[in-house]
Amino acid sequence: MCQNPEEFHRKQVQGERMLRFTVRAATSACVAVTVFDIVGHPAVVTGASMAPTLEGSDARWWHRDLVWLTPWGIHRPRVGEVITFVSPRDPDKIHIKRVTAVEGDLVRPRHRNELLLIPKGCCWMESDNPVNANDSNIYGPVSRGLLKSRATHVIWPPSRWQKL
Repeated sequence: MCQNPEEFHRKQVQGERMLRFTVRAATSACVAVTVFDIVGHPAVVTGASMAPTLEGSDARWWHRDLVWLTPWGIHRPRVGEVITFVSPRDPDKIHIKRVTAVEGDLVRPRHRNELLLIPKGCCWMESDNPVNANDSNIYGPVSRGLLKSRATHVIWPPSRWQKL
């Protein structure tokens, strides 16, 4: 099975092109994953629990808020920050809520009269919209291990651009 030199050269060039393409694609994927993991990424808000701060109840995605999420500082949440986290009740869902208390703070949960001490390694997450709330008042303190990212800015729609 001898190949003529032109056919051999053509296949060699094709192989080199395929190798270059594969290396570039793998490099691009690694860079994208690194940027998402270190710098952050955009995410569409769904649901009305954070209204009026974040709007996510419109059926049309372009009318919902798009927020910038970053992992920076997630291990030391501060009161007032808007955070995404894995739902303590359903690990397939990600919630976005405001931190209202951190470990060592006392809170008075809605619908209860007694104060609750937030345990070490936990924080208390509440919705800005108490009418449509699925938050720590339902499932209790949230472990910091469930925290995913901080929402830092509303980046869409332009009329709602703001720092959170």
